[in-house]
Amino acid sequence: MTITERSFIISVMRIKDENKKEAIFSATVRMINEIGFVNVSMSKIAKAAGVSTSTLYTYYENKEDMFRKVYMDVKMQMHSACNRGISKDETVKQSVRKICENLLEFMQEHKDYFFFIEQSSNSPLVTPIMHKEIEVQSQETIEVFERGIQEGILKRTSPILLIGFCFYPISQLYKESCQQGMLQDIDYYLVFQMCWDAIKN
Repeated sequence: MTITERSFIISVMRIKDENKKEAIFSATVRMINEIGFVNVSMSKIAKAAGVSTSTLYTYYENKEDMFRKVYMDVKMQMHSACNRGISKDETVKQSVRKICENLLEFMQEHKDYFFFIEQSSNSPLVTPIMHKEIEVQSQETIEVFERGIQEGILKRTSPILLIGFCFYPISQLYKESCQQGMLQDIDYYLVFQMCWDAIKN
């Protein structure tokens, strides 16, 4: 076997491995959304992902390890999306507006991820260490709010609290809009302005 042939085989194997991992990831999110963590088993996820149960154990130690890693992955993706396009050259208000818009766009494009986070955030499996790692990933967003506080534009309080005053109304209104019979036509531009009014100095 030539070096070129060996490299091609390795490349194909990596693609297959990534496809399997993505299938497992998607199945985990979907199954927990549908039946909850307690009712999920490794065998059910394997069946939903179209892989053998033994394949799951090449990526995760057990069901709890799988949950934690998938949860962290989803949260990291969400925070990365929120930070997209933020520039230090724009005003604090423009950056906060962009963060809010990015959050809404992420939820709309990844509704399954959003409901997974909603269902999983209060799980005892989410440890303080995980919260700390998520906070590190959120640093770019936190810095926007810290700048607003330093410039006297935002209320002088914890930036995490200010972020909560933006994220929570948007996520809750979006959740209600997804539920039949609840809010349907939401003016999110008005929501963004109301969030800004709540946190500005």
